Amino acid sequence: MKLSTSLLLPALVGAAAALSDASVYIFQRDELPRSSNPPTLTPEQARLVFALRLATSQYHGLGDASESTLSYINRFGGRRGSLFEEDANDTPAELVLIVEGVSSKTAQPLIDELSTIMPAFAISKAPSMTANKKLVSDINQQCGQGKKNCALQDAINPFDVSCWNGNSKIIHFDLIKEKNGIAELMSAKQRLIRFANKGEMNVVVVLMPESSRSAKSPLNPYGRYEKVSQSPIGRRQAEEPMIDGVFTSPASRNKQVMTTNSSDNSTAEPVEPITGVPPLCHSSHDACVSATNNCSGHGACYKKYGNAKDVGDAPSACFTCGCTPTNNTFTYAGGKKKGFTLDYWGGSACQKKDVSSPFWLITIFSVVLIIVVGWAIGLLFSIGEEKLPGVIGAGVSSKTR
Repeated sequence: MKLSTSLLLPALVGAAAALSDASVYIFQRDELPRSSNPPTLTPEQARLVFALRLATSQYHGLGDASESTLSYINRFGGRRGSLFEEDANDTPAELVLIVEGVSSKTAQPLIDELSTIMPAFAISKAPSMTANKKLVSDINQQCGQGKKNCALQDAINPFDVSCWNGNSKIIHFDLIKEKNGIAELMSAKQRLIRFANKGEMNVVVVLMPESSRSAKSPLNPYGRYEKVSQSPIGRRQAEEPMIDGVFTSPASRNKQVMTTNSSDNSTAEPVEPITGVPPLCHSSHDACVSATNNCSGHGACYKKYGNAKDVGDAPSACFTCGCTPTNNTFTYAGGKKKGFTLDYWGGSACQKKDVSSPFWLITIFSVVLIIVVGWAIGLLFSIGEEKLPGVIGAGVSSKTR
């Protein structure tokens, strides 16, 4: 008696889920080439792939990486944006979802749906749940994501600013702990696929087998890497803007920026202009001052949100620039009189001058001038097309013979 294909595939997937390996599926608009024999990566190699996709590779050194490790990183690490891309907003968000406790008993509907899809790769000897939760917590800190208790439907939505801070995130979801875990996950899966098909978010789903939940794993199954609290301050400030991938740190990053209080009449030293697109949030006040050149001298760094006890380097703290208008003094009437104008500033580092008022003034004046000139030309044409009165012709006498 032969089993049909429809029964054989779910049986194979269910058997694979019962093994110690974890299956990894990647959903994105540009589909990866599928292989009939997906490669098996070590947990450390998988971590390097996740770090590259989530733009936190500065915390994960390659060390003496083998050729196979580098090939896996280049193959599954996602698309690297160019430093010369004009619009960084077109870059899709990146999400890694680690699903804990997958078995034929807890996730049969999910296993049935994924039975026709080959995983991108597998993770050998899947780490325990404790190791997975620790990795998720550490990478979220590297991404700038705070500890937010969001429902799965909200946590996977990259447009929900209450649950997302930045463009990348990693989530740990426990099927056994959640009351309606499989139903919630199946609903989230459809939404994740829609995000991927629209190119709004690239999704990596890691299915951890239930057998690895409490399995004994090595002390550091994912290998060693730097945490946000462990990395040196100088390196953290220099590499933090690289999270967005499009920010170029100024050459004077390590120079001390002289600032003045509002009550001081002294003038600050000129700072070099910020190039690129700095991130909106920084982990500490010092990181904000260093990365933005003290808000380009046009404002000051302040804590946008975070707990009152957070004094910096806390995952829930966000320090950003508050821009203030500056006086621009000028003289007129032969230098006898003085005047001033207020310059307003914007941008994540207060590096952009607000030119909306002159823009609208010039635009409105130009539009009005074009309308007036067009109306005058039309009036001249309408007068020229009018017929001359007959009285002019009556006063002309005919030529005498």
